[in-house]
Amino acid sequence: MSWQLLTALSVLSLSTSVLLQRVLLHKDKVDPYGYAVTFQFIVGALLLVFAIPHGLKLPGIGAVIVPAVISIIAFGVGHILYAKTLQLVEASAFSTLFATQAIWIMLLGILLFKESLTAVQVVGSVLIFSSVGMLVKSWKNFKLDKGTFLGLLTGLVFGVAITSWSYVGRHTDGLSWAALSFIGTAAAALLVKPSTYRKIPSLLGSRVLPKMLLLGVLYGLGSLAMLYAYRKGTFSVVTPLRQTSIMVTTLLALVFLANERTRILVKLAAAAISFVGACLLVL
Repeated sequence: MSWQLLTALSVLSLSTSVLLQRVLLHKDKVDPYGYAVTFQFIVGALLLVFAIPHGLKLPGIGAVIVPAVISIIAFGVGHILYAKTLQLVEASAFSTLFATQAIWIMLLGILLFKESLTAVQVVGSVLIFSSVGMLVKSWKNFKLDKGTFLGLLTGLVFGVAITSWSYVGRHTDGLSWAALSFIGTAAAALLVKPSTYRKIPSLLGSRVLPKMLLLGVLYGLGSLAMLYAYRKGTFSVVTPLRQTSIMVTTLLALVFLANERTRILVKLAAAAISFVGACLLVL
């Protein structure tokens, strides 16, 4: 499968997963720490089902052990922040805040992989942050907006995590790395707050488990597609194209989540500006 199709599959799967996560975290009120641990473990377990028959192996992992550890820790912390943000911020707004990860991935690509930076990319970065500003309901209370702050912090942490994770995926078996890294991320999230293990049984009950399993399939599929897209394409091209998820997530949220149908024009405008900014990053 080409990196273009892999990118499209990643966008559709991960955009849909954001809506389901919003329902779980906001409507079902699941614990963000317990969710981060359980969710990552489910994704890892599902990927292991496919990885084991093909041979679980990580050739050359020793050469990239540092970015591997960084990615696991960053994802562990990042998914907790991700969950906390989705408890406070609507899915349609979250997609714009989360888009800031593209800027951090671009900067890391420049610093670590000697990729170039152009004036157009600077304009794109400004547009993305401008779109975030549009979502602030009151600039007077901007510093007190916990959801916006957590969303921006999530973008930063995920920028580091995705860059490291994708880099490792280029140098070892992609499927095995994806499966084992999700298990490792679950362990990292548990270490952040060890008492979280008490919350896990409630997430495996009949009310929540079906949603968690569906979410695991969507997120696992989207993440694996993203990993192989980065493996076949370049960071500077695949990352901005993945930002079409900004528009896809916003539109899906407005269509399927009735309580998100507020400030519709502002959300659509912010998503559109963020999308344009992300596209400029590739030029």
